[in-house]
Amino acid sequence: MGRELTGVPSRDFYDRPVLAVARDLLGTTVRHGPVALRVTEVEAYGGTDDPASHAFRGPTPRSRVMFGPPGHAYVYFVYGMHWCFNVVCGPEGTAAAVLIRAGAVAGSVPARHVPGSARQPEPEPGLEPGAGSVAAGATSSGTTRGAGPGEAGAGSAGARGATAAWRVASGPGRFARALGVDGGFTGTDLVGSGPVTVHSGAPVAETQVGRGPRIGIRTGRDRPYRLWILHEPSVSRGRPPRMPA
Repeated sequence: MGRELTGVPSRDFYDRPVLAVARDLLGTTVRHGPVALRVTEVEAYGGTDDPASHAFRGPTPRSRVMFGPPGHAYVYFVYGMHWCFNVVCGPEGTAAAVLIRAGAVAGSVPARHVPGSARQPEPEPGLEPGAGSVAAGATSSGTTRGAGPGEAGAGSAGARGATAAWRVASGPGRFARALGVDGGFTGTDLVGSGPVTVHSGAPVAETQVGRGPRIGIRTGRDRPYRLWILHEPSVSRGRPPRMPA
């Protein structure tokens, strides 16, 4: 089992190896205003030792936030259409970040944060160089789909044709949009009383954690740096078989 959290994690929680932080972010809840998303899928990215990382070639105007201090947000734009939300971790000066790939709605999400294409799969970005709200547990028909542990506000979407809650934050681009963040949130301190915070959730047992290669990258594809909660519908499609820890 990963490290058990209480309340809002301290700076020390993020000041650890990226894979440890990635594992322990599963099951936590990221909040921004009224929006709360339970993390169900992540990818770990290192620094100059990881060819798939933005920080592989050292600090740049875009990637310098990855070099610390830990516990800050890194939000970047990809494919000319999606923002991706990352959590900076590891000792200051040694770049690392965890890409939040997917989440489950744990409250309500304003309609303006729900992409119109939520019923279609979105592109799969990595960290490679180069009319109301949707309630947790709601499906496109307005019936419940079974919110997972730690999810609040389960019930009907209350609107005809509402987007299925499990699709709203499925994929890194949708997660960032549902959370309501863009590049202006890069550098935001996630520790304390800032606009975006991470909160503890129900612990995720190791037997419920899937591991496999990262998605949407051209290099470093052999590393099992993608982690997800097994049997969560919001997790990316086409996930490979579970790999041992």
